Amino acid sequence: MASSKKDARDKLKRRMSSYGGALTKKLKESLRVRGNIARGDLEKSIKTRSKWNYEKGRFRLLTQMNLYGVFLNKNMHPKTLPNLDAIRAWIDKKGIVPREEDGVRTKEQLTYLIARAIKKNGFATYNKHGIGWVDTVIDDEIKRLKGRVKKDLRDAVRNLAIETLDFNRKK
Repeated sequence: MASSKKDARDKLKRRMSSYGGALTKKLKESLRVRGNIARGDLEKSIKTRSKWNYEKGRFRLLTQMNLYGVFLNKNMHPKTLPNLDAIRAWIDKKGIVPREEDGVRTKEQLTYLIARAIKKNGFATYNKHGIGWVDTVIDDEIKRLKGRVKKDLRDAVRNLAIETLDFNRKK
């Protein structure tokens, strides 16, 4: 009986971990869809894990990423110029070339102008969508998982309660 209790807990932990994996995958996909990938450092840094809080009796999903992701999500204006190497990589990836008719002769000038615009105006993808890339994914995932999580927890608790009753029953 005790091993089935452990099996039920392990099954719930695996299910919560799968929710974390799905969240990570969707966050990375959201970056790609919005065109926010230059070198891919932010995408590679995204990780979600599940954690059980014994004192409060609940599971939590903890997502970690480079600090840049928070700036991008909330359209926070950096206090200094953004990473010029990342902007250069983004320019190369997008195939953007300097135009002399706009007064931009070199890729270095273009990189600096883009960095200065980000510092002043924030991120164009946030301004276009009006909501951060993380916020969009989180809202969708909460709606999608609400019913599923309740069912998984209800099943786990029901199994644990039945096993506890069976375990305590005198024969």
